[in-house]
Amino acid sequence: MGILPPPSTSPSADIMVHKALYLKDIFSQGYVDTLAWIHDVRSSNECVILVLRDSSDVVEVKICSEKWLPVLKNLTRESLVRIKGFIKSDHVLEPELVDIVIRAPPTIPIDVRSPLPDDVKTFTRYSYLVIRSPKYSKVFKVQQWIMYYSREFLLSRGFVELLPPMIGPCSDPGLRGARKLQTRLYGHLYELMSSVIMFKQASVAALEKVFFMARNVREEPPENLHTGRHLCEFTQLDLEWAFATMDDVMKLAEDLIVYVMTKVKERCKDIIEELNPYYKVPRTPFRRLRYVEAVEELKKLGVETPEGKEFTQEGERALSQLYEEPIWITHYPVISRGFYYLPDPEDPRFNRDFNLLLPRGFGEVIDGGEREYRAPEIRKRIEALGEPIEKYTWFLELAEIGIPPSAGFGLGIERFTRYVLNLKYIWEAAPFPKVPGVVPSP
Repeated sequence: MGILPPPSTSPSADIMVHKALYLKDIFSQGYVDTLAWIHDVRSSNECVILVLRDSSDVVEVKICSEKWLPVLKNLTRESLVRIKGFIKSDHVLEPELVDIVIRAPPTIPIDVRSPLPDDVKTFTRYSYLVIRSPKYSKVFKVQQWIMYYSREFLLSRGFVELLPPMIGPCSDPGLRGARKLQTRLYGHLYELMSSVIMFKQASVAALEKVFFMARNVREEPPENLHTGRHLCEFTQLDLEWAFATMDDVMKLAEDLIVYVMTKVKERCKDIIEELNPYYKVPRTPFRRLRYVEAVEELKKLGVETPEGKEFTQEGERALSQLYEEPIWITHYPVISRGFYYLPDPEDPRFNRDFNLLLPRGFGEVIDGGEREYRAPEIRKRIEALGEPIEKYTWFLELAEIGIPPSAGFGLGIERFTRYVLNLKYIWEAAPFPKVPGVVPSP
């Protein structure tokens, strides 16, 4: 649509007035003194119906005062107004003041009342307006509590939260076709974090139980857009536990998911009921399938898995559609994964690792396992991947000094949010989403 003209304004002398009342409280107070956005406006006989919006609620009021009708009938959606007055019965407002603080242009790029996520290019291009939608404001409030209760749970289990690095000389090479992005720092080539895996292993040598709420960046293949569950910029709850086994951290993950989903349901009951009729806190323990068993399940469905490879996106979706509860897939082939997983001593062709698939087609939400900690083996695995060994100098030096055996996982916050709220696409679970193959976006 091109560049929009700046909105016209009529600033009042007290434009920065303190917001005295949130919309959610105006009917209990019987008085309005608030700043709010015009979510919608329509005429009804000799009255104007205003649908007002702020961070707390969307409310509808009727104004029939002749004094204010000429002003109100010319209001545009997404204008910011200050309103003072008395609330009568049936949501009738008798205004003392209606001040247009910001007048929005008559047309804006999307309908904030109901942005359409199926139109991914428009949805992501105007995500700075999508966030105003009541639906997505609710999504991000729930997402806040998902992160809050995840932290609460892990802190109660003795974990320490660390600030995640944003760049490093190397990052996770096991990206399933995605490309790492690079930048320069003082003339040296660095990578934007695609995973904090090596930093987790470094940290547990000091603190034993650590987690990051880590932002990661990857250039996903454009064809991954069709999965509806890939982002190029995403958040991962990444944890590591020294001297733990895969069984320890899988049990921890199950307890974490049950705790968070239980607490979120209590805290956000109304939103959950509105957005997700399928909401169900899963029972533990979750079912487990070994990789080779899962391959056989897919064959029955007519879905082939390339030998020694991770499941295709279609295969992963098909698996997760078979179940109504989360399911673990364990023991992936060594050749299909990054260098940081520990081979199973009983069958070194497979790792001691796992993915957690969410049911009803939502797919993978957790990736983790036991870590390779022996310096010679780490070097061999890096070389086998064809990665330049010099990029991993610092990590190999650390391994020579000594890092403890550990296990851990990463949980995708946006993917988990999508599941909790039954969202169709993952870009609905990110406030400013970057999606495969689509540019530009904020």
